[in-house]
Amino acid sequence: MGGTITSVYIITPKTKAIISHESSYYKSLIYETGRERHSIHNPTQIIDNNCLIFGASHEGIKKSVKDILRASSKLPIPVIPQEGVYMIPTASSKNKDCVWISYHQIASYEQQGDKTYISFLDGTGIYASTTESSFDMQYKRTSQLIVHLNRSVIFGRAAFPST
Repeated sequence: MGGTITSVYIITPKTKAIISHESSYYKSLIYETGRERHSIHNPTQIIDNNCLIFGASHEGIKKSVKDILRASSKLPIPVIPQEGVYMIPTASSKNKDCVWISYHQIASYEQQGDKTYISFLDGTGIYASTTESSFDMQYKRTSQLIVHLNRSVIFGRAAFPST
């Protein structure tokens, strides 16, 4: 699969994962449905840039997510929440082994040796340096965030009897 080169990468619903890729020039390898891309920005810079593009600072989003989830590390980031694009970090964003996975692209995940294999909806997959239980917690945190941010849509029309 050939790679396309980009400097400012825009996350889209086709984005599956963003991985640190240390080479002499490129800092990230980006997996999309049907292709791979390279960027001169590291994964955290890509996340930061996309938060700004879609209307908020990464720090502001992290603070909100921190308050919602009552957690302080490995926070999922709603990049384009209106399109269901939430990115899940597999480790601290400062960790070179951190992989950012797009929540809505995940088909399944399972422990394989000391890594977790994450399968995507298009039949491809990647290995991440995390345990299945740790990734499962990240996946569930992201689900919790999605429900919280979409509470009025999910529950707005529900008629709950008052007691």
